Amino acid sequence: MTDQVQEVKRKADIVGIVSERVKLQKAGRNWRGLCPFHSEKTPSFNVSPELQIFKCFGCNESGDVFTFLEKYEGMEFSEALQYVADRVGVKLAEYRVTPQSQKRDRSLEILNLAAEFYHYLLMEHKIGEVAREYLKGRGIWKQTMETWRLGYAPEGWDNLYKYLVKKKKYDPGDVETVGLITKNYDRFRGRIMFPLTNQRGQVLGFAGRLLDPPSLIASEGRGAKYINTSETELYHKSELLFGLSVAREEIKKADRVVVVEGEFDAITSWQYGVKNVVAIKGSAFTEEQIQLLSRYTRNMALSLDADLAGDTATRRSIALADRMGMNIRVVELVGGKDPDEIAKSDKDAWKSLVAKAVNAYDFYVHSALKRWDVKTGEGKREITRNLMPVLAQIANVVEQAHYTQKVARVLGVGEEVVMREMQRVAQGLPANQSSSRQSQDSGEASDGAALEEYVVGLLFQSEEALGELLSQVQLEWFTASGLRRLVTFLKEDTQFVVGMFVERLPDELKELAQRIWLKSGELAGVEVKKEFVSSVRMLKRKYMQHELSLMTGKIKELEVKKRKTAKEVDMLKKLREEFVVVSQREAW
Repeated sequence: MTDQVQEVKRKADIVGIVSERVKLQKAGRNWRGLCPFHSEKTPSFNVSPELQIFKCFGCNESGDVFTFLEKYEGMEFSEALQYVADRVGVKLAEYRVTPQSQKRDRSLEILNLAAEFYHYLLMEHKIGEVAREYLKGRGIWKQTMETWRLGYAPEGWDNLYKYLVKKKKYDPGDVETVGLITKNYDRFRGRIMFPLTNQRGQVLGFAGRLLDPPSLIASEGRGAKYINTSETELYHKSELLFGLSVAREEIKKADRVVVVEGEFDAITSWQYGVKNVVAIKGSAFTEEQIQLLSRYTRNMALSLDADLAGDTATRRSIALADRMGMNIRVVELVGGKDPDEIAKSDKDAWKSLVAKAVNAYDFYVHSALKRWDVKTGEGKREITRNLMPVLAQIANVVEQAHYTQKVARVLGVGEEVVMREMQRVAQGLPANQSSSRQSQDSGEASDGAALEEYVVGLLFQSEEALGELLSQVQLEWFTASGLRRLVTFLKEDTQFVVGMFVERLPDELKELAQRIWLKSGELAGVEVKKEFVSSVRMLKRKYMQHELSLMTGKIKELEVKKRKTAKEVDMLKKLREEFVVVSQREAW
């Protein structure tokens, strides 16, 4: 089976598979794009077709085509292997899955069967009539119920238990592990069921909503209006976005995502034409969710509820998404309290609101004006207190001037007053440490090590002239042992082909070689020989200067010694002679 894994890997087009998920651009011999595994504004994610690997120099994620699919799509290795094998036309022999993979597959089977059970009861069974009528009353079409795989969990304590355990013969412990039953009783009863899926459409959990109106729920003590699957090995609320599996192609096509709060907000928006929509299930937007969305688009329109809680949640979300490199706009809700209500009453109005989503800074201004009375001194003070920290952090000077003028007009004061208050606030802000910290944490090599890596990279990019260039360097010029060993292996390689060369390296050198190859990919477009001569001259000079420094230290040590042995006198003489020779060589 190991041979087949290598065969699949060898035949795979990693650039093709990655580029279907990440926008890549040619960068010399490699491809580059924004990393899908961490937030960044400058591309540091590299893919090498020759080495069949990817690596991000920002977050250090790296691996082959299987690793990429495991991390990006959440696949198990066996799934990734089968996926790539199908693409390249390799028929796999039976692959022995691990116990962990078997457990995960079984859990996914149970959850999928539960979704089918709930969906069948809603769409086909007489018992689901009450739920069908409820959804029709909310304006949800049958086609929409089908697309979103909506379901119904009927009243009763053991309907799902009987189906999964008695009929399908699954172990009760396995059914309980995925959050569907508790002590052999159904967890969800008398509720509309929303399957909670990952981006690939695999069911990982459920949200269930009571059919009764909120007033009746409260008066009868029926429990929470919504309940979700508890955290399990598969389901993590902070990592999922409701509707992403349905909407992800629309998000990519529009290059924009509309983020709403609840299931019905997303479903109704999708039904009435705004299909690039996901729900965050409440007001807690997480870094994991933003990172997930950034794989499909960097443009986000937030449309959270128009109450105070929604306003606060929008502010938190803007701050978080902005830090993570997203371009944020805000859909200002007019004509209803949420997207569900607006879209049902006037679908064109909802589309128009989305199209007219405002810049995040405009949202801050509008929000402040809604919360405080601009006609009073106290109101102006609160508006100022609220807006100045925001304006002070706008990086673009022209954009900052625009909002300074706007706020000045709103407050009825001169621009210089707003600027003075903004500067006062800015001076009280903590200094921005990001740039210095980034340089410390980036893991960049020192100047000397960077030069040595650059020379090795030039060697990598000069297959035809490799022997000629290698004859111009000496091993002792490389102070880093890993680089010195790489040059040694290069000197021993009679027919250099980068993929084969890296495969033959000891494991501890492979990552270093891959990193240098990816970084040197853009050098393919430069005059390698000319650049090599210049770089080797600097490398040699650096080595000579180091040698001279060591000799200077030894000479001074002997010169200050008052009583020297004959051996020490002879050594001092030789060191001075050698110093002259090396000095002349250094001047070369």
